[in-house]
Amino acid sequence: MQNTNFNSGSSGQIISSDEKSPHIFPKSLPTTVIIGLIVADVNFNHENVIKAVKKILQKLENTLENTPATYQFVLPFKRGLEHEILESLLSDPIWERCSPAEVCLIKSPGENIPGYIPLKKDIPFITRKIGDNTKKHGYDQVTDAIIESCTLIILIGEWEPGSQKYNEGSIFRLARHHGTTIVAIDPDEADTYIIPHEDRIFDSYQSLNDYNNEKISRKKYTANIERYIKMINSECHKADLPENMVEPVYNSLLPNFTRTKILARKYMHLYLLSGTSVSILAALAVFTITLQTIFFPENSTLVWLEVAEIILIISFMSCSRYCNFHRKWIDYNFLSERIRSAFFLYVVFITCKKPDTPPHMTLAHRPNDWMVMAFESLMEEVTIPYCRIDIPFEPVKKFLISAWINNRLRYYERESRNSGKKFFSLTIAGETLFILTLILAVVHALGIGHWELYNIEASMILASLTISLPAFAAAIASIRVQREYLRNKERYSHIVRHITSIKNEMEHVKDMNALSSLLEEMNEITLREQQDWRILFRFRNMGAI
Repeated sequence: MQNTNFNSGSSGQIISSDEKSPHIFPKSLPTTVIIGLIVADVNFNHENVIKAVKKILQKLENTLENTPATYQFVLPFKRGLEHEILESLLSDPIWERCSPAEVCLIKSPGENIPGYIPLKKDIPFITRKIGDNTKKHGYDQVTDAIIESCTLIILIGEWEPGSQKYNEGSIFRLARHHGTTIVAIDPDEADTYIIPHEDRIFDSYQSLNDYNNEKISRKKYTANIERYIKMINSECHKADLPENMVEPVYNSLLPNFTRTKILARKYMHLYLLSGTSVSILAALAVFTITLQTIFFPENSTLVWLEVAEIILIISFMSCSRYCNFHRKWIDYNFLSERIRSAFFLYVVFITCKKPDTPPHMTLAHRPNDWMVMAFESLMEEVTIPYCRIDIPFEPVKKFLISAWINNRLRYYERESRNSGKKFFSLTIAGETLFILTLILAVVHALGIGHWELYNIEASMILASLTISLPAFAAAIASIRVQREYLRNKERYSHIVRHITSIKNEMEHVKDMNALSSLLEEMNEITLREQQDWRILFRFRNMGAI
């Protein structure tokens, strides 16, 4: 079922002037909503259940307003009440304006009845047979397989709103085991309630829809994609690699990389600007009220200035939180780096796959996070030839070393140096302010400096500085800690050592298999670096600390 309230064929993403551009703009990335239907109560009001399911579908439609969505329903192969609900749902007029939903039926081992038709003849379906060792203790294999393979479970029955503990053998408990969101329907009324569990799939769909709805400047997009194409062509020329080896991705991966990179930079600047402004304004607010209290106690103008500064602080914090500057920065950056790796792996016709996530990296992103869905959707549109024997080995190797390996090395080396310099500078600045505060406090305590300047006593100046300078020092420390300069310096140095090792090995490989193995290792290293970076900055959102 595709959304009916938008044109799925248009990009819907770029705000621009009427100027023409020869470059293709990326379209909205589609997604497939896989819904499992499970009936746990044989006594239910059929009409109300259909009404509730339609309400859930409408919620999905509204959430994915700007995202082309296809729906797939997953049911047991053996006919039951789930099939009656689905047949009634698919015969509803809501599907007349949409492409038909897909249906997948799950077969248990040995369930093969010749001529058995579980659904009405006019409903096409596919079947999937599960293995013998897929059963979770206390549950049948088919139910377990449905919940494991779906992104959303609709459960009719087991109506337990507000329950603090799941019963033994409950579908809720099995869904929680798989981390799958479940929507329970009251078997008698049309009421529903959602338990998101670990995947929080509705949040992921909303984030994907927000990404598809992002606007960027046509001029900036054109300038960036032309710069990238020029750089790639230059690298191809240096390596004597035919440009037709990379041109197919100019209309798929490169446009999406360009757009996502622009968005990542945009939200990075907004997040850093907001964080810096909050810290500086907090210190200024202390300085302002100090001046008013010590020097102008009868003048309320400075008090209103402090009020304005506090309002600005709240505004920056609210904008950052409700506009999701922080989340969008780290999410878009993650997606853009995944697309970068996919681009270079395409050159040797390797599909960019996600290696298994080790336990300590599970905080980086959830299995059904929107970036994962977006990337998988994008990769489905990229046609990778099964085999080509005419790949020029040496030119390909030179191109990959120069355009990918060396490029990443230069980036991480530069960022490591910059992070180290910024950490050192901010540390020295903060310590200097605290040392200066200590000196002024000692002078003030000893009563030194009983002189006047323009009818202002030196003791008053010393008092105002000893109150205000620590606030500015704390603001500097806050910026330093929030941006994790020291840890980033060490992380980037560590990744440089790994990539340098891969580069040294790549320069000496003699066959495509060895080169492919090193490229897959490079892909995993860059993925792990991004996962670690996400874990690091995920909890550095702006707030009143």
